[in-house]
Amino acid sequence: MTDPKTGSYEFVSAGKTIEKFPLIIASKFNIPFLLNDAGKGHRISGEIYSVDEQKLAALDELESHPTFYRREEHPIEMTNGDVLKVWIYLLPTWREELVQTASEPMPNYSSTGPHGRVYVSSENTECEDDLFK
Repeated sequence: MTDPKTGSYEFVSAGKTIEKFPLIIASKFNIPFLLNDAGKGHRISGEIYSVDEQKLAALDELESHPTFYRREEHPIEMTNGDVLKVWIYLLPTWREELVQTASEPMPNYSSTGPHGRVYVSSENTECEDDLFK
């Protein structure tokens, strides 16, 4: 996000999804997944950024949109109460085993959060199994 070679960004506000979604941590890499299963889970808290087209393309590449995650527009309630439609990345399909081995759904994500499942960095974080199909 902070690499100027991949475009520019500006923090807008903290916010929370209007809809509930399941946010889980799963896989041997402890990856956070926001499942496209609206109505289940929590209203997800996060940060809203304004990005240029170059940064959006870099984020799409990072999130493997549209082949892995899908970027969709959803309403977010900002801290001042205003509602803004923003892009979020959701996992559109997954196997039940992913959910069975995952953390409990949570309202926000931090690698060092109380869940105790620190993100495992890898040069190759390709899916190691078929839990995502």
